[in-house]
Amino acid sequence: MQSMQANKQVALAFLQAIEDGDAAALTALLAPTFTWWVARWGDRTRAEFLDAVGRTMRGFEQRRISVTGITAEGARVAVEADGHFERPGLVYRNAYHYLFIVEGGRIASGREYFDTAAAAAAFGPAVTATTTPATATETTSGASP
Repeated sequence: MQSMQANKQVALAFLQAIEDGDAAALTALLAPTFTWWVARWGDRTRAEFLDAVGRTMRGFEQRRISVTGITAEGARVAVEADGHFERPGLVYRNAYHYLFIVEGGRIASGREYFDTAAAAAAFGPAVTATTTPATATETTSGASP
């Protein structure tokens, strides 16, 4: 069993990889059976998540995720963060809460909560299961650009 401090470091590395646009580092942090749930969008497989967050990293030239709080209990790590994403014509800011389940040094699953009204104002209403939000997708949470 990994220490709670080590689990916190995995969660922070996840957010840093999104901020840095480091797809290889992000991929390495995810367990093969990784799943992600996003407010307004629902469940994502590992492949769907990586595709969506990849679009976010490519689509936003500036990405900043500022952690405002973190706590861990066993395999569960909760992170509060403020996201700031910019591309020509759009500045997107949102507040996030992430819940990570870390097993064996990798993220097995996660949940991403954010202000859905702010996301809708920036990107329009959720349309399909493949539409993406701020961090985890097309707004990160990272979740979620």
